[in-house]
Amino acid sequence: MKKLLFIWFVLGLTVQTYAQQELKRADTYFERAYYSDAIPLYEQLLPRNKNSKLIKNLADSYYHTFDMKAAARWYGYLISNYGENVDESYHFKLNQSLKAIGEYENAKKVLVDFYTEEGQDDKVSQIENNFTYVENVRAIGNRFEIKNLNLNTSTSEFGAARIDSNLVYSASRKNSSALPKLYRWNNENYLDIYSHPIEKIEQGDSLSSSISSVINSKMHEGTFAISKDRKTIYFTRNSKKKTEGDKISNLKIYRAEYVEDSWRNITPLPFNSDDFSTEHPALSPDGTKLYFSSDREGGFGSFDLYFVTIQKDGFFGNPINLGEDINTDKKEQFPFIDNQGNLYFASNGHPGFGLLDLFISKENNGSFEKPDNLGLPVNSGYDDFSLSMDNDSTTGYFSSNRPAGKGSDDIYSFSETKPLLIEDCKQFIAGVLTDKTTKLPLANAHIELVDADGNSIEKIITTPDASFKFQIECSSQYRIMANKEGYEDNSKILISDTERNVVKDGSLTLYSIREREAKKAEAILAKKEAEEKLALAEIERKKKQEKAAELAQIEKEKQTAIKQKATQEKEERERLKKIETIIAKEDAIVRENERIVIQTEEIHFDYSLWYVRREARERLAKVVAIMKNNPGMVIEIGTHTDIRGNSEYNRDLSQKRADSAKEFMVKNGIAQNRIIAKGYGESQPIVKCETVESCTEEDHEWNRRCELVVVKWE
Repeated sequence: MKKLLFIWFVLGLTVQTYAQQELKRADTYFERAYYSDAIPLYEQLLPRNKNSKLIKNLADSYYHTFDMKAAARWYGYLISNYGENVDESYHFKLNQSLKAIGEYENAKKVLVDFYTEEGQDDKVSQIENNFTYVENVRAIGNRFEIKNLNLNTSTSEFGAARIDSNLVYSASRKNSSALPKLYRWNNENYLDIYSHPIEKIEQGDSLSSSISSVINSKMHEGTFAISKDRKTIYFTRNSKKKTEGDKISNLKIYRAEYVEDSWRNITPLPFNSDDFSTEHPALSPDGTKLYFSSDREGGFGSFDLYFVTIQKDGFFGNPINLGEDINTDKKEQFPFIDNQGNLYFASNGHPGFGLLDLFISKENNGSFEKPDNLGLPVNSGYDDFSLSMDNDSTTGYFSSNRPAGKGSDDIYSFSETKPLLIEDCKQFIAGVLTDKTTKLPLANAHIELVDADGNSIEKIITTPDASFKFQIECSSQYRIMANKEGYEDNSKILISDTERNVVKDGSLTLYSIREREAKKAEAILAKKEAEEKLALAEIERKKKQEKAAELAQIEKEKQTAIKQKATQEKEERERLKKIETIIAKEDAIVRENERIVIQTEEIHFDYSLWYVRREARERLAKVVAIMKNNPGMVIEIGTHTDIRGNSEYNRDLSQKRADSAKEFMVKNGIAQNRIIAKGYGESQPIVKCETVESCTEEDHEWNRRCELVVVKWE
């Protein structure tokens, strides 16, 4: 026992040590942003370890690799089990994950509950307003026709813009002759910038070519902006240097010049830093301003949008934050300026459908207005970003990692089909007030619209046509109340839904008091006459009904008796016929006097014993087969002894023998209720023996027998 306990102790230590090593490896992957590699390790550890750190890391890994269903599941688990120690950011990520999978009401509830518990009523109000705003955007319907481009693959393509006759875009490295270096965040190749002929866009990415072997390096090269004279390009590249404690290297913007048919003179912009990211360049229409995104200090939180002036001598002004109307405490990235100077960008801080959404901020006298969500289907529950607009300002391209794409980030073309008109939901209540009896309109009547709390909203006096119309809010309850001298008051409750501009029927009728009294008198008289007539008719009806019921019952009982007798006789005949057929067919079943018995070769027992002998088992097996072929058969196993021994002993011995035979048959598949085991002792001998000595051993053995009698046959 001590040795066994020691083995278990060693095994326990081994398993524990292995789990600790796997957890350390998973945490290392996570800290390095190797999320795809970390997920399976965390999943393996879950049955033994569900501490808050592991759940946070697992949920974040799914979030960063855009498995939003799994992310929502584990953020929900984290908040349910460790809510008091979970900060706001995880509630926000659960909100975003739920939006991504279409659970908008639950997503809203997550933040409302959190801010309510924190006592931040202003943020609760903001969440409610944001939800209403998004519903107003959703109500517009699909504003764009979109198409997933044929050049997309199962890996990332994004950040496309039309440059003359080519589509320039970023993508996971293609056609690399060297062994590819994977970006361990998502296990895809590093990014490069490619160019593809617009007129051959339907032919897939095989015609895409690297924009420049100088611009494209072993690092990531992503979003870009090219000057109108096509002599300068600004592009994003990740830094080779990682700051201490950072998971990933920061991004920087570089500039290159087009000289003698090639890109040269690549230089980083002076406002880059190894301490923060500077990314996603965009040029103003006149080329005098460069817009970008950065998480540098001094912003409103996470990534903000900035611009710098581009001076004539090629130098840059200081970065200027676009302000709190544009930037939030979340992410604002991927700016683009159209020909009218309007700003497009991606954000998960402004009210949207989930993760990054695309927004427009219109230019107004040198500044940008409060942004609006661009709507559906450009925006979805997943990341929608990196929009570029063609010169016509109605068509262009955007990127999205929505699940319906070809894989990872895809590029979509779009064409605007509806204006961006965001309105609060409204409906109408309209109708006509009429006389209930004459159906004519009632002029000079009073109609009042009242809200669910009884507050009066609007009152009118009807004109000769008695029509009315009120504007109401969506998802609300109202009451229409009408009154006129000489008439009974009337009202109607109406509940509005979320469908826009629907007209609810509020028509009402008023009942004349004079007409009511006249009708009431007529009704009383008519009721009295009708009651008397009904009473007489009811008496007569009951008499007829009782007589008919009596005769019907007698006849029914008679017919039932006849049918029952005929059925019983028929069933008995069929049963007897069936039994006779079986007896005739089965040689072992015979009639013996008034009994039906199953004849087998003799089943005997050894003297003073009750076990079933081998030859007896073989013979009983035949009986089992017969009973299986005749499931309605019930038999009695009657066992008998010789006279040796006293009668009480012999009766007990014979019962044991009967029970042994029954037990054998039950074990071989016959139900217990089909076998009656009866021990008769010495009471029914075949050979009568006056004394033990008066009979031979053979005579005694004949008396030690087993008889099988059919006692019931259904």
